[in-house]
Amino acid sequence: MRILIVAQHFPPEKGAVRRLFEFARYFVRQGNEVSVLTAVPNYPDGIVPKKYQGKFFQVEDMEGVKVYRSWVLPAPNSNPGKRMIGFVTFLITSLINSFRIKGKFDIVLASTPPVNTPLIGWILSKIKRARFVIEVRDLQPESSEDFGNLKPSLFTRALKLMMHSMYRRAEKIVVATEGINTYLKTIGIPSKNIATVLSGFSEEFATSDQNGIRTEFGWRDKFLILYSGTLGWAHKLETVVEAARRLAEHQDIQFVFVGDGEKRSVLENMTQEYNLNNIRFVGSQPLEKIPYFLKASDVLIESLREVPISRGTIPAKLFEYMASGRPILFGSHDGEAIRELEAAGGALAFTSDGADKLCELILKLRDGRIDGCTLGQKYHDHANRFHRRDRWAKEYLTFLESR
Repeated sequence: MRILIVAQHFPPEKGAVRRLFEFARYFVRQGNEVSVLTAVPNYPDGIVPKKYQGKFFQVEDMEGVKVYRSWVLPAPNSNPGKRMIGFVTFLITSLINSFRIKGKFDIVLASTPPVNTPLIGWILSKIKRARFVIEVRDLQPESSEDFGNLKPSLFTRALKLMMHSMYRRAEKIVVATEGINTYLKTIGIPSKNIATVLSGFSEEFATSDQNGIRTEFGWRDKFLILYSGTLGWAHKLETVVEAARRLAEHQDIQFVFVGDGEKRSVLENMTQEYNLNNIRFVGSQPLEKIPYFLKASDVLIESLREVPISRGTIPAKLFEYMASGRPILFGSHDGEAIRELEAAGGALAFTSDGADKLCELILKLRDGRIDGCTLGQKYHDHANRFHRRDRWAKEYLTFLESR
C-alpha cells in the first residue's frame, strides 16, 4: 500500500507523536510505502531547530519514511492564541505543498489532535482519490473543554460539529483508547469502522540501563520519585509538590520532574514558596535519555486531573513506565489507566488532590511495606506480553488492510 499520513506534529518533536513514527516505520518494514505531510518541528517550546529554519517546504527520509515538512508559525505550548494561528497556517501551507507530493495513494491517514488534520486529510483524500482514515489520540475539543483549557462556546460547538462530520466521512477510525472508542459509538459511528490501537512501548524502555543518570545528577543515595512528560494543564502535579513539602524531613527522598510545559513555572514557584530542596526540575531531555531516567528511578508517578474524559485516558507514557519495571503511583481514582495497572499486577492509586495518600504510598514503598520491586517486575512482564509497539503496529496495519 501507499499511505500518506497527515500530522502536524512529528519527530524530532517529543511526546506521543513518537508512536506515529514508529508505526509508520513498521509499515515500511512490511513492504508499504509511507509518506508523512507534517510541519517544521517547533513543539513544545516554539523553537525551530536550525536545520529546518527559513524553509517553506522540505523533504527528508527518516528510516524509510518520506517526510514532507511545511512551514508554520512557530508557537510555544504556553501561548494558546499563537498556537491557534499555527494550526491555521499548517492548514494553508500543507494544502499548498501537497501538490508537490506526486503519485497516487491508497490511504490518506489523518492523525488528530490538532483538529485541522482531519480536514486536511479529507480534502487530500478527495484530491488523491484515496481511502480516508482518521487516527484519534485525544478527543478535541471535548478534552480541552473538560480540562478547562477551552470554555464551551459557539466556537467549540462548531469544532465538535466539524470533527463529528469528519468521523462520519472516514472509512476507518483508529483510536488510542477504549474510552475514545466508546465515545465514537455514542455519536453514531459503527463499531466495525473503529479499532483500538494502544500506544505500546519501544524496545529501549525495557532493555536500557541507568547509564549513570544517578551519578550525573547526584542522586546515588536517594529514593527517587520521578515524573516524566509534559508539565501541562491535563496533569494535577501540584499534588506531587504538596507531597514533597510534607515529606521534606525525609532527606533521602528526592522528587524529579523530567519535561517542560506551561505549568513548569507554577510548580517551580510553589517549590520556591515552600523553600523545598527535595524537588529537581531537569527540563526536557533528549528522547534517547528518557529510558535511562525511568530506569534510574525507584518510583514513577503520574497524576491526571479528575475530569470525566480522563477516565477514558491512558497516557502513552504509562506503557513506557510499565516496561521500565518500576512501581507506578497513579493519581486518579478510576478509569482505563487504573484498570490497566490492576490487570498488570495492582494499582497504587491516589486521588489527584490526595497528597496524604500519596505520601503514605511513597513511605510504604521506601520502607518495603509495599514490595515495589515485585510489582515493577509484574508491570514489566505484562507490558512485554501485551504492549510491545510492534504488536500494536501489526494490528494497526491489519485494520488498514481490511475492507
